[in-house]
Amino acid sequence: MNEARKRRKAKQARRDAQRRTRARQPQDNPQTERPLAGVPMSDETPSDEAPSDEIPLLDEVRRALHSHPLELLGIVSMLIEATKPDPFAYLPGRPQRETVDLARLVDSFVDVHTDETTALLAVLGELLDDPDMQERCRHEVAARPNALPPWIAGLAGVDVSRTVQRAHALGDDDEIILGARLSTGEELTCAAYIDHHTFSVVKDAFLIPDSIDTVVRTAQERNTDPDTSLVDMDPADARAWLEHGLSQHPVFTGQSDTWPACRPLVHWLTHRLPAGGTPYQSPEWDSGDLSELCDEFFASEDGARFTRRRHGVLLEELLSEGDPLRWSVAKIEHLFRHGLRDSAEPLAVVLETPQLLKSFIPFAHARSGIRDELTAEALAAIDARATSGTDSP
Repeated sequence: MNEARKRRKAKQARRDAQRRTRARQPQDNPQTERPLAGVPMSDETPSDEAPSDEIPLLDEVRRALHSHPLELLGIVSMLIEATKPDPFAYLPGRPQRETVDLARLVDSFVDVHTDETTALLAVLGELLDDPDMQERCRHEVAARPNALPPWIAGLAGVDVSRTVQRAHALGDDDEIILGARLSTGEELTCAAYIDHHTFSVVKDAFLIPDSIDTVVRTAQERNTDPDTSLVDMDPADARAWLEHGLSQHPVFTGQSDTWPACRPLVHWLTHRLPAGGTPYQSPEWDSGDLSELCDEFFASEDGARFTRRRHGVLLEELLSEGDPLRWSVAKIEHLFRHGLRDSAEPLAVVLETPQLLKSFIPFAHARSGIRDELTAEALAAIDARATSGTDSP
């Protein structure tokens, strides 16, 4: 490839990255707000090598360099995510998401010698998960005379010092909270939402430029839900949970103002935790314990209107996923959408599912100590399904 063509491709890569970054950067995103908007910018301006239509990205970086480090980390995370394949590309008729070529993106920064591109390359050299591209970025930074801000120069020394789990009594999901401190003392907090109804995937995440101690203390002060708790978590276990959730196919994840744009940043912080932890274990029961639980239900007052012979197989199918003693609105909706399609039981029996669950759930919640208010919410969700007929068995 001749030099002119290489420059054209690099220029296009910068345009693509800028377009993707601005499109995914909401104004109220904690990663992109400008708390120091009134602070004067650096005296250095982009060199003549940076065409005018590429200046906006460098302007974003220049402003970020005068803000909390999370500002620039968020920009680089979005740039990296913009290079990932579209997880929905295989679906017919779906609009194709534009993807930026990583090598061309790095080329574009290598070709422009400014403090801003040097900072971008330095952070890319830390956040990228491609060893070859990491080395290329680091080699280019080492060859430049530009001085890096101390926090970027010491980025490899980030310390994820505390991990906290926000859990709910019904166990639908967990929020893993990571507190990180940069080598220069700045702190940031990452919160990742894990959905246990969808393969325990990381479905959303966000970061804020504050310490985890402040974030957790504020969350505890504002928490009015008696069923939600925040407890410190073993760092190695937190890594195992997050690694599993991040490894699931992106098609199962959600989308928000901050997700999946911050995925590379969450991935980077996760791998600063110690390895060797225990992954999330689904609280599913073995067949023997389930059978015994069903026997106890049919022998109880709650199950008196049903029989083991007619309803036993159906009930065991209903209890086969997750904790059979904890039932939330989300779990019930998931069950009615996905859990009954493969049942081999007669249709007349399957149609009794709402009544069977309305009898079993109070029995189960009494055994597990779930509050009556949560039981009432679950029963109301069943009634709503039965009334609407939507996604009925």
